[in-house]
Amino acid sequence: MTIRTEAGEQEAIIAYCELKGIIGVHIANEGKRSAWNGAALKRMGLRKGFPDLFFPYARGGYHGLFIELKATVKSRPTAAQMEWIGRLNAHGYYAAVCYGADAAIQEIANYMKGR
Repeated sequence: MTIRTEAGEQEAIIAYCELKGIIGVHIANEGKRSAWNGAALKRMGLRKGFPDLFFPYARGGYHGLFIELKATVKSRPTAAQMEWIGRLNAHGYYAAVCYGADAAIQEIANYMKGR
């Protein structure tokens, strides 16, 4: 049995984007940090729950696409993640939670087509 990790799923998404010439940016908001480093990153703008990926393309009336990635359907977004999804959608972005690389790639493809 293969264990699917969020990092592995995200690598597959970025590989797809590179193949298609789509700019995608990972927001490095995960991982363990020291208290000092965490405080410094927070002062620099790092925010708990912010989505994992950003695609800077205006399509279908949206300013860009944000994706909060979960490796499997068993993973659930946190309250902070859902708050960001709502805030970004309210401000003219398309923000979604995707479960696995396949779902995220489909979301990206649809978004890039203006759907």
